[in-house]
Amino acid sequence: MIVAVIVAATISGGCMEKNGVEVDDEVLEEVREYADPVTENILMAMNENDYARYSEDFDQTMKNAMTEAVFDETNAVIRSKIGDYVSKEFWKAESKDQYTLVYYKAKFTDEPADVTVKVVFQELNGTMKVSGLWLNSPELRKP
Repeated sequence: MIVAVIVAATISGGCMEKNGVEVDDEVLEEVREYADPVTENILMAMNENDYARYSEDFDQTMKNAMTEAVFDETNAVIRSKIGDYVSKEFWKAESKDQYTLVYYKAKFTDEPADVTVKVVFQELNGTMKVSGLWLNSPELRKP
């Protein structure tokens, strides 16, 4: 299960269980301006096994949950199952309470199907920080 969910950081009492509301077009461009490069950075850092780069946009809760040791172990398992990150395509964005959920369909070298990448952002002190990160695919769900 740890493989399908990179980090299920505790996000205020399970508020992420229900789907959010789709972000409207006028906000979408703003969301993508921060979400696309941050997500690309995280995925490339996984390829390079670079924890400092991987976690640079995490909020403190994410950093506490995804320590370097947890990253090393989890990233090794993920890469053994789906290989290296190749590319991503924006899918959708939703808003839920103070969070913005951004979804991508990503390609990895050893996963024939799309890998769903879900990144949860929240604004902290005027900066968008990553509060949650999930990867899901058929290969990742295999025991």
